[in-house]
Order: sequence, then structure tokens, then C-alpha cells
Amino acid sequence: MAMSALCFGAAVAQDKPEDKGEGKSDPSEAPALRVLNKKHITPELRTAVDGGLKRLAALQDANTGAFTQGGHGVAIAITSLSGLALMASGSTPDKGPYSAHIQRAINYLLSCQDPNTGYITGPQDGSRIHGHGYATLFLAQAYGMQPGNKNLQKALTKAVEIIQKGQTSFSKEWGGWGYVPDDLTWDEGSTTVCCLQALRAASDAGIIVKKEVMQKAIAYLYHSADARPFVVDGVEKKGYTFKYSLSSPWNPDSYALCAAAICCLNAIGIYAEGATWKAQDVGKVYKGGLDWLRYKLDDFHARKRQGQGALDVGHFHYAHFYAAQAMWMAPDEIYFDEYFPKIREVLLEEQDPTNKGWTNGSYGEAYSTAYSLLILQVPYQMLPLYSK
Repeated sequence: MAMSALCFGAAVAQDKPEDKGEGKSDPSEAPALRVLNKKHITPELRTAVDGGLKRLAALQDANTGAFTQGGHGVAIAITSLSGLALMASGSTPDKGPYSAHIQRAINYLLSCQDPNTGYITGPQDGSRIHGHGYATLFLAQAYGMQPGNKNLQKALTKAVEIIQKGQTSFSKEWGGWGYVPDDLTWDEGSTTVCCLQALRAASDAGIIVKKEVMQKAIAYLYHSADARPFVVDGVEKKGYTFKYSLSSPWNPDSYALCAAAICCLNAIGIYAEGATWKAQDVGKVYKGGLDWLRYKLDDFHARKRQGQGALDVGHFHYAHFYAAQAMWMAPDEIYFDEYFPKIREVLLEEQDPTNKGWTNGSYGEAYSTAYSLLILQVPYQMLPLYSK
């Protein structure tokens, strides 16, 4: 399969003459997006996104560049997600109404990188490898927009090196990631997909990533897959979910973990049944996982409305950050066409009517606002991550 999930040839919004940091560009004006505008980018969505972007920008510490308000000690991860959300609107580190905010976020993350190990963290930061993975993803997207930036290139190279060194060895051919890069005794699904997506983005930006690292990570996801047949209209379907960890089969029915895994199978170019990676029938797992996500969407939302505290419901925004990408990259438009109006409705209903942010996330307002904006802006296609 062609490995084109994260293409840095994606169009970046260009400033109009009046857009010099004061005005705003309208993503739906790009010719390639006009059809999508009619289908998914409604006036209500635009209004919600515009208000959310302004609120998110206001949550940045003007001195440090971190998005620390309501961050609950995970500033690395939240700053990275916030920078991605602002870039998803069409702004870049150089251009657009949020260029200064994006550049401050970049500077903050670079200041948090250990010059020796390459680890992006802080003495009081609890996001650990999740934060490092999201930071690497954000910096890779930024570097794709500034390919001549030597500081970003150096930082990304070091960030990739420590991710690769931190890959565990569940077996000689399988490898995931744990919570910190120097502990090779434990790995789990959410950390593995975070690192895998970061590596793919860095590779697309021109940073060398070892092929064997990617192979071992995909093998890890493949062997984490758990068959979950389900029935639709009397017909049994071959579904798949993913274990929390290969060391523990706990919570194999997590919508969040399944969405993240399917998203990362996209990241290596798996989009259809029948695709293989080495001797593994990865396409079978991909198609089954994608169909399971489609089947369980309404149930997921129902459990959230009922206040059920399952792991995936508790990580609602995290789950849909990945689910939105998985559905967007699916081989048939029906997946995204069914999915997006439902999540759009939920997020628009939950937006704060006063400050235009989202305040019901697990780690504070900047966290939930950044994730909500990343989900809603998928059809804009301004972020290289969302380029088909």
C-alpha cells in the first residue's frame, strides 16, 4: 500500500491581503474544499470553530508559550495539542492570525527538550511519553511548513531518536512503548499509537526513522487485536478491538483504544481489507476495527450521556481525536458521512456559550478545547495530518 496518510504536500492556507494577523481566512474558500464545505462545514461549525480558536489562544501563557490554564500538570501534551489545533485553522508558524501563538508554543516545547537525550518533558510534567509523542507530532507538522528550520530539524531528530530507543521488546519482532523512554519493561496501546503517529509524521517531514522500529510497532498492534464479531441486520460481521496492553488483556472493548489503533494503521498506509505488512493480514484487522467503530458509535455516545465511567467514555475527546481521523481516512466516504454530523452535534452542544471553549474534559479547558477544535476542523484539511 502507498504510505501517504500524512502528506506534507497538503495545501496550507495563504494569507489574503487583509489577513496580516488581524483578520481571518475562511478555509472553505479553498477550491478543493468547496464540496466538503457544503457537506460538513456548516455555518454553525464555522462560528463554533472561530470562537473556540479565539478562546484557545487566550489560554496561552504569553510569557512561556505554554497552554497552562487548567492544564493539570500535563502542559507538554496540552501545548502540543493546542498548537496543532491552531495550525488546523490554516495558520502556520509564519502566517495567519495565530502564527505568533504557534511560534510561542514551538519555542516553549524546544525549551523543554533535554539537549542530551532529546526527551521533551518538564520536572513537574506528568504527560511523559504521551506529551513527548504529541510534541514530536506537532513539531513535525510545523517543520513540514518550515523545511529550512534547522532548530526544528535538530529537535525532531533527537525526539525521534529517544522514541526509537524507548521501544520495548515484547518479543524479537513486536515492540510497543511504555510511559517513559528509559523503562523497557512495560508497554500499552495508547502510548504505542502516540509514538507511532509521531514517528510517521517525522518521517514524512524528512527525519530518518528506522524501518524495523515501524515494523515492530505494527506487529505489536496486530497482535494486540482482539476479535469482536457483531451482528447488523441479522448478518454477522468480523469486528476487531485492541487490548490495553499485550501484557494485559484489560478493556479490549475500548472505543478509544480501537480508534487510536485504526488511526495508526492508516499512518502506515493501511486503508482497506486485504492489505498486508510482512506476513500479517493487517488489512483484515483494519477493516474489522473500522467497522466495529462504526457499529459502536451510537452506543459510545449513549454511555457518555448516561454518565457511565468506562475508560473510553472518560477519555471522550481523546477517543474522537483518533476516531475522526480514522473515519476521515476510511476507504468509503460513508464512514465519515455517518460519523461527523453526530460528533459535530455533540461538540457544538457542549461548547460554552459564554467563553466559546469546551470545559468538560479530563484535563481542563485547554485540553478539551484543543481536542474539540482538532475534531471539528478535520474537513478543513489545513493540517498536514488530515491530508488524504
